[in-house]
Amino acid sequence: MKLRIALAALAVSAAAVLVAAPASAVPNMSLVSAVSAVDSTAEKSALASCPTGTRVLGGGGFISGGNRQVSFTRLQALGSSDDFTASAAEIGAYGSAWQVHAYAICGTAPAGLEYVSYLTLSDSSASKSATATCPAGKQLLSTGARVLNGGGRVIINSSIPAAGLASTTSTAYEAQGGFAGNWSLYSYGVCANPLPGLQLVSALVGPDSTDDVVGASCPVGKFTHGLGATMSTPAGQALYGGLYPSGALDQTVAVAMEDADGYAGNWSTRVYAICAS
Repeated sequence: MKLRIALAALAVSAAAVLVAAPASAVPNMSLVSAVSAVDSTAEKSALASCPTGTRVLGGGGFISGGNRQVSFTRLQALGSSDDFTASAAEIGAYGSAWQVHAYAICGTAPAGLEYVSYLTLSDSSASKSATATCPAGKQLLSTGARVLNGGGRVIINSSIPAAGLASTTSTAYEAQGGFAGNWSLYSYGVCANPLPGLQLVSALVGPDSTDDVVGASCPVGKFTHGLGATMSTPAGQALYGGLYPSGALDQTVAVAMEDADGYAGNWSTRVYAICAS
């Protein structure tokens, strides 16, 4: 576990600056990052902006600090501004400083680029699922999710690309102890005409009773355009500390951990990479 955590930290460090990827089916691919302030504000966001002339294809985030008491509320590619935003909130009162990092995967617009979403009803259900579907003839490049009005008490559990890359499904659960108010869930997808070599790969760690760090690698010669992840079993009692691409855009990493008072059973984490030549 310590080795896997060290590799994950290395990937975050590599993504902290503008990194250009080798030539690919989508020209001018790069990874850019941004970071929020380091303080004890209960909610914060970071916005990573793509270079001029490129579009946002996907991205991810990482939480520094938080001590198992901060979780993501938003991981979204913003097609209107070509940014990727990562937002997080304290699950309960947490007095120490923390920050959130955002990572944007950028590139020249592929043919048929389109941003899709689906929003659930707003109510007090303990869990919700939302599926965003690509238009006919297009395939998924990346996933995203956002909790609205959860007050920090709703945890994103998964953002799963469908096997055929026609859609993406996000799920979220109220944190342990529940949430009294109404909330809703967005699922986001970035779609385009099929890219050469488009392929979904994944990696699984667990089930066991420990925190998870797991990476999925694209085949040689292919690069990460988007990513996703899912956690099994500990609904509302485990959260992501990070879900992000490597600096070389050849791997995706998910960091998942139990909440502050832990979880007695076994659980697992799967991370996805959407790769293309």
